Amino acid sequence: MTVPLDLAFFHRFLDRATRVVVAEAAYLTELDAAIGDADHGANLKRGFTSAADAVAQEAPATPGALLTAAGVHLTNTVGGASGPLFGTVLRRMGKIFGDEAVVEPETLGKALAAAVASVRRLGDAVPGDKTMVDALQPAADAYAEALATGGVAEALEAAARAAGAGAEATIPMRARRGRASYLGERSIGHQDPGATSSALLMTALHEAADPVLCAAPVETKEPSKHPTAEPPTEAAAAPGPEPEPAAEPAPVPGRVGMVLVSHSRDVAASTAALARALTGTDKPAPAAAAGGLPDGSVGTSAELVRAAVAAVDEGAGVVVLCDMGSAVLTVKALLGDGSLAPADVRIADAPFVEGAVTALVTASAGGDLATVLAAADDARAYRKL
Repeated sequence: MTVPLDLAFFHRFLDRATRVVVAEAAYLTELDAAIGDADHGANLKRGFTSAADAVAQEAPATPGALLTAAGVHLTNTVGGASGPLFGTVLRRMGKIFGDEAVVEPETLGKALAAAVASVRRLGDAVPGDKTMVDALQPAADAYAEALATGGVAEALEAAARAAGAGAEATIPMRARRGRASYLGERSIGHQDPGATSSALLMTALHEAADPVLCAAPVETKEPSKHPTAEPPTEAAAAPGPEPEPAAEPAPVPGRVGMVLVSHSRDVAASTAALARALTGTDKPAPAAAAGGLPDGSVGTSAELVRAAVAAVDEGAGVVVLCDMGSAVLTVKALLGDGSLAPADVRIADAPFVEGAVTALVTASAGGDLATVLAAADDARAYRKL
């Protein structure tokens, strides 16, 4: 079967992926409840539906522009690690496609390989770590192998099958990356939600080859009534207080800026306030909080990070401290696609509170970027006993 990889094909792909994610959100959340934060399905559902609405309004003219727009929107709107990771997949594919109106099958193979490589770098993960890489890597490999001896339809089917098998293969694995790695041996026996959603994405790519199949209703798995798979309460999702001003008091020009990226708006804001209070000056170096999602709920937001970096950038560089997981991934994704340019932005490998205080004290004293980073790094050696 001849499959033109044109704009219509990739519109079907994104539409199918969105409908599958919506239909499977409860199932993905159930998987995540066992070894994660129980928010994977809800986060992806929010992100893909929002991305679908955005690209419908933007009307990108080429497959590359379409996937790039969808990827940027995912990075900006999905809380947790899913946003920067799935956003990277689509943005990297879009970049490889370039401005071509019809993508060659070989180019799609290169795009899949490039997307997997970017995800591996961003998450510092390899096959066997029990992550989405365990579905994406086999899919990219299977596509390339099948395309060498057959057509694009066969290659897409092979990729979807390999991704599904890769997701199932995560069940007996012990997680070595991501939130599930905190559980150690207890992560064994559970299918990884990121690998599962990645397999759904690859299946949607395969189904986009058949317009009739792509338009068919999505078959869903019935989630069990696991108590931890219940959606967050309204109170948990309620918007928090208005964001604090990015940099108060007004900073002295030419000093290193600091950005605190946390899943919690209150944690980021209060840590920034503590660091300012401990600098010993009424004119500390610029510091901004980028905590939570724009609506005040828990998560990390690329939009808030970009705004915070812009607010504190005085040309001397910006040090970013992250509280955990997706906060680091969000900043890495922005650094990878150049979204934070022209600022010289560095992530500090330091404890959140102690690192923030030492970094801002050093920056307020006039330390350059290397000195501020070194001071934050030294905070890792602080002993409590």
